[in-house]
Amino acid sequence: MKFAKRNIDIIIILIVGFALRFSISFTHSYSNDELSAINRLQFTSFSELIDQGVMKGDMHPAGIQVFMKAWSYVGGVNEIGMRFPFVLCGTASILLVFLIGLRWVNRSAGLIAAALLALLYFPIMNSEFARPYSPGLLFSLLSAFFYLRLLFSSTAKWRDAILLGVSMAAAMYTHYFAFMFIVWLGVSGLVFVKKTNIWMIISAGILAIILFVPHIEITQYHLGVGGLQWLAPPDADWLVQFLFHAFNESWWLISFLAAAIFLTFVLNGEAVVQNKKAVLLFCIWFFGIYMVGHIFSEMSTPVLKFPVMLFAMPFFLLLIGGILSKFRFQNSLLAVLMLLTALSTIRGKALFGNMHYELFREVAVDLVKWNEQYGADNVYTVYNLNNPNYMNFYAEQLGDAVDFDWDVLEFGDAFAVREDLIQRNEPFCVVGYSARLTLPQVFETCKEFYPFILDYKKYNNSAVFLLSKKGPALHGQNRALLTQFRPGLPNSWTYNPFKINLDTIPTNFYPDTLSHVYLLDSQNIYGPDFEFRIGEIENHLSKYIKVEVQAEIEAGGQLTAAVSGTRDGQQLMNRDEVFWLGTDLERMIETTGTSYFTFSIPAFIEPDDILKISCWNRDGNKIIKIRSIKVWVYDNIWN
Repeated sequence: MKFAKRNIDIIIILIVGFALRFSISFTHSYSNDELSAINRLQFTSFSELIDQGVMKGDMHPAGIQVFMKAWSYVGGVNEIGMRFPFVLCGTASILLVFLIGLRWVNRSAGLIAAALLALLYFPIMNSEFARPYSPGLLFSLLSAFFYLRLLFSSTAKWRDAILLGVSMAAAMYTHYFAFMFIVWLGVSGLVFVKKTNIWMIISAGILAIILFVPHIEITQYHLGVGGLQWLAPPDADWLVQFLFHAFNESWWLISFLAAAIFLTFVLNGEAVVQNKKAVLLFCIWFFGIYMVGHIFSEMSTPVLKFPVMLFAMPFFLLLIGGILSKFRFQNSLLAVLMLLTALSTIRGKALFGNMHYELFREVAVDLVKWNEQYGADNVYTVYNLNNPNYMNFYAEQLGDAVDFDWDVLEFGDAFAVREDLIQRNEPFCVVGYSARLTLPQVFETCKEFYPFILDYKKYNNSAVFLLSKKGPALHGQNRALLTQFRPGLPNSWTYNPFKINLDTIPTNFYPDTLSHVYLLDSQNIYGPDFEFRIGEIENHLSKYIKVEVQAEIEAGGQLTAAVSGTRDGQQLMNRDEVFWLGTDLERMIETTGTSYFTFSIPAFIEPDDILKISCWNRDGNKIIKIRSIKVWVYDNIWN
């Protein structure tokens, strides 16, 4: 009873941290990554699981996939059962952060760090995932705990060395960035090693290596196939972006912490840091692993993404806790901090809302409902997702299965979908995407043949639309004619009331006066050009643009519609590359004489940037006759 009374604060933090993690674990559906892991549990033999489910089917170490396979026999594959051990790992990590702070900084620092880890949205969500993040966090903290004992404790024992080696190996089996962090943790800590404990630390490292030996072949394979090549290199301000994300993207919470730190120095109370070398290590571990990851991403393979910094984040929280532990009114500070962080997470980030992982379960409900309502044989389905099994995992729970005519769409597949749609006669079409970047070109391709929107749902990183060949449409989409080009008119480009205040007439304009066409040939392979300032489009980031081109092309001719831009008279750049988007149109023109190029307005475009839309005769030896060009602006209800 006395123990509970003395530690009521950390007990409350642990209960709240567990409650938040557990409650969302069964209210949120599986994410794309989780369903990928669930799908790879189908292998019945251990050798198949390792070869197909880990080595060739994933880019993570084998530890979590093997654990999930074993746990599926106990907890099943439903969200509440499968996610429960990961929730426990996240909750245990809160306790470990407190213990590290208690032992090597002071009790107040441990409480503040534990409260932030328990209540911030970022660690909560990554403790919900049945993925490597919360186990990686737990094993990283265990490694740090036992390593600190070996570095600074006068009573360190060989048991601590063995537990350190096991914890390090467990982290290495969990995630490759956790592996990298463990190596950094071990190497950087050697600066403070005592001669009396050096052999225990070396032995712990040797034990970790020995335990990881069975995995070396898998790791070599993963390194050989290139790792996470789909990640973009980190921006120069990546760490600032991460910290803003980690603190709920809340200026209120960040301002409170900044004000509390400022007042700490004004109303300086008494706080004793038990080990200043340990605090220095926390700083090295957090900022150092970021620098290692950033340099590695620039020089080799990009490895930095927000979730992997979860492994080092507690040490940044301990630094904050160490500063705030000097605040004179500790109980009041902790209470207000917990209240504000909880409100920011639950209300500001809508922790219990329905926006987080609605990628498959919710869409499956829509698909099954529409199949039942209109008949599965009457619905043509174009849905971009990584694996149809992910959707059918939920459809089968509803007593149905979805037959996809198209899935795993690549950027150029809209043309093939269009050619297929020309031959299809189903009265309804479902088009959508889950967790895959899908250009509006796919949406407009389906709308060409199914122009009426009967129903649609937009979720987080997913959307699904029910279209029909015949109306009436139950849902509309706003659009405006930005400009129109018709050769032979006195002013080649005509503007509608949408009004772009430009008087641009193509400089290379020379119409065929007899047939009123714009010729592209060997002497004139580009044009006509239409330039406009992007700021003339209200809320331009919520729009996409569709360029419709009617033309005649000689056999073998090649025509591309493209968009480029300038900023302050210089070519528009994105990530050190010239900005340019384009779509080849000849395949569409060959079938119907009409073609279109659709693109979302990229987020990096600024209001004063000038965009240029143009056509390009890629084979100047062939004559292309352009009869009209229309540029439309649509409200982007697609993505």
